[in-house]
Amino acid sequence: MYFAKTFIVIALASCTAFGVAVDVPSDDVSANLGLLLQAGHYYTYRNIGDQHLDLSRFDVAEAEFRVYGLLFDKVAYDVRSRAFDALREAYIGTTLPGNISPKIGLYFLPFGVEATTEEGYLTCNARTLSSSKIAPGRGYGVRFDYLTERDTWPYKIGVAAGVYNDESSLMAGAGRVYGAPIPGLKNFEIGYSYYYGKELREKYAGYSTVREEFLEEPRAGADVRFAVGGLTVSAEYMQRFYNDYPIASERYGGYEVVYKDTYDRGYFGLIDYYKKLPWRYFQGFQPYVRYERFDAAILKRGDCPEDRYTGGFALHFLGRNLMFRSDYTRVLEDKYPTSNDAIASEFQVMF
Repeated sequence: MYFAKTFIVIALASCTAFGVAVDVPSDDVSANLGLLLQAGHYYTYRNIGDQHLDLSRFDVAEAEFRVYGLLFDKVAYDVRSRAFDALREAYIGTTLPGNISPKIGLYFLPFGVEATTEEGYLTCNARTLSSSKIAPGRGYGVRFDYLTERDTWPYKIGVAAGVYNDESSLMAGAGRVYGAPIPGLKNFEIGYSYYYGKELREKYAGYSTVREEFLEEPRAGADVRFAVGGLTVSAEYMQRFYNDYPIASERYGGYEVVYKDTYDRGYFGLIDYYKKLPWRYFQGFQPYVRYERFDAAILKRGDCPEDRYTGGFALHFLGRNLMFRSDYTRVLEDKYPTSNDAIASEFQVMF
């Protein structure tokens, strides 16, 4: 059943891999339709104490629909939604004199590189734990981007900053500064990200939950990237601080709640190589390896530091419009003398 569903969806989407443009009958409005579809076979093997979970399935991992274009030839808009799910991204923006680009709506907060990469442009099948658990992801707010790259200025400098909020947090600020610090070497970039906000958490009195409060959870990150020829080497580090976090700990006769300042952190490195191939419909081969270390803050039972090793490859038939990707991940946890494995093999159709 899963295989049949996956095959039918891939076949239908492949017919539209070259893209669809819808001409609205107005000189002031343009509209384009987009689709991202990722589907394939996913296998996981996980040790849970003395038990072992072996799961093999065919599934549709991503099904995203998109409408984007221009209003009055000046204002860009973009709306993305996952199939049968909530709105993923929706914003309007423009470019002002001085190369300043404001946006308002729902989109990625400027924190990190992998964490703000759209799902269709990720190198590996899945994001790292660091990007998923520490980076703030998408949010509603106002954002400003500025990028300078002039012939008379040897450096490339970019700045992205904005304010955001959602149901579980007060208004927060996030920003990223990045650029090429070495004159004449534009393929070497570094960046720094920072996020400050207050998240809604449960507060305790004695042994029971009595109220909720907004408590500080600042985050910081740094990244570096170097590219030469078809080889790209990148690395990121990020950290999330928990101030006055309530943790229930066991004691004789019941539980007590203690408050402590703690943090979780993660860092990872990725190496990939893209080899362009001469065939018309088989355009590229891209092997890659990634290592990640995630140190959990140990806030609840089951949290523990772990190492993740990933290796795989991608075959590009029409660039990223039609691509096959497969990788293997081994997870080694500090707390348990066992390992967990995951293999993902999927086709991607995007336009």
